Amino acid sequence: MQKKELTDKSTLTKFELAFLIVAATVTITVVSTCSPLYPFNPWDDANCFFTLGRGIIHGMVPYRDLYEQKGPVLYFIYAFAALINDKSFIGAWIVECITASVFAVYSWKIAKLFSEPSRFCLVVTPLFLGLTYSTGLFNFGGNAEELCFPFLTVILYIGLRAIVNSDALPTNKDAVICGLITAALFWVKYTFMGFIAGFCLYILVMSIRRKAFARLWSLIWRFIAGFIILSIPVLIYFIANNALNSLWEAYFYNNIFLYQNTKASGILAIPVVKNIYIPLYCLFALSWSHKLFGFMMLASVISMFFTGKKHLKKVLFLFAITFVISVGVVFSKNTFIYYYLYIHAYFLSFVLIPLIKWINLLTVKFKQNSSFIKVITAAFVIVCYAVTLLLNKNLYLLAQPKEYLAQYRYAQVINSTPNAKILTYDIMDAGFFTAAGVLPSNRFYCYLNIEQTYPAILEEQNRLISEGYYDYIITYTDREYNWNNYKLILEESDDYVDYNSKKVKFSYRLYKKI
Repeated sequence: MQKKELTDKSTLTKFELAFLIVAATVTITVVSTCSPLYPFNPWDDANCFFTLGRGIIHGMVPYRDLYEQKGPVLYFIYAFAALINDKSFIGAWIVECITASVFAVYSWKIAKLFSEPSRFCLVVTPLFLGLTYSTGLFNFGGNAEELCFPFLTVILYIGLRAIVNSDALPTNKDAVICGLITAALFWVKYTFMGFIAGFCLYILVMSIRRKAFARLWSLIWRFIAGFIILSIPVLIYFIANNALNSLWEAYFYNNIFLYQNTKASGILAIPVVKNIYIPLYCLFALSWSHKLFGFMMLASVISMFFTGKKHLKKVLFLFAITFVISVGVVFSKNTFIYYYLYIHAYFLSFVLIPLIKWINLLTVKFKQNSSFIKVITAAFVIVCYAVTLLLNKNLYLLAQPKEYLAQYRYAQVINSTPNAKILTYDIMDAGFFTAAGVLPSNRFYCYLNIEQTYPAILEEQNRLISEGYYDYIITYTDREYNWNNYKLILEESDDYVDYNSKKVKFSYRLYKKI
């Protein structure tokens, strides 16, 4: 009976569930440029994914027909978004609202495992979500890390719930769920597997300590079954489209062996030193450059000490083993991109625990004026939440017309040519295909970070340019090109706020075939 009570401790009421979903939806709607409040998402990463999604619903196959580097499930997600609307990011916004709601719900469930929040304590969750999603690591919205860290939060919750239940091992049903989530993450971006490897190692250690070998085997085969259930449709899709070799080459071989990785020198050339130094450097450098997120991570680690003496050692062990391996895998190369750190937002949920306990303490301490305390606390949190949203770096695009962006100004020119073929040359796809309502006409349709080690991209693009294959070519203005069969017809600049919240100019050139 005691075990059942502990298991049900994190169950949400209907009010809690509705409140968390609304809070997540409001937050995403304000901060993400995928939402209806914004004219367009100008981020090249999200547009590369969306172009793949648009291609899928028109019969194109990832990697075989359109080359990109992330996993196929990410493109299937964007294909779903394109089915909703292939001319805007409304579908991607709906996906974001769903994943943010998952994060909100399971963050609150984690908090309830180690505290007893009153309904009033829910007031802190919008601010918590605002801080999580307003960080520069979020950028414009729609990247793989943002869509995936909520599901790592689900697995973290499963591990923590097992700790609270005193057994420390998940249920058989949980093992299947973990397998399904692992498969989804693997087929989105396999560097996310660091957390999963740490979680599995934690389960192995706990099983050995309890000599629960039969239980361990039961969890293993159910986990594998969950992984296979989701992986089979992915493989069938590529087999049916005769594109299994393309999947292997683009998603696995090229990413592992050809992706840019600068060489270390001196003592850093020693593998052991390199494998420790590089992840630590990346972690601290990104935490320093994105101080809000770094502060939230530090606050979350400190908050773990509010989980109680009974569970603290196991909680810290679970966090340490998953976090260390995750950081080691995500930052396994010398080069890194800022949003790599964002996948670790899964453990920010811990910060809710001391907040809840402090609010409960306030209401008890000022019992005679508890209503007044609640009003003051709620007002303070709401004001902070509003300020957080208003400081969101993307607000400069809020309610702007589509013509505010060069993508749509260029689209007016491009659409004057029926069935125009376009190329974004030496730049990533920043939405020019979607804005013009056209699809890429060749496999290598934009710049990727692999061009130096995978010359096939530029070789094909240069050959097609020399043949006059494209009607229009889009480039940055900082690069000069003199093509005999193309002339410069337009040059445009856009205001842009980057992931460091710095105002910069993005300037483009449009070339037309003579």
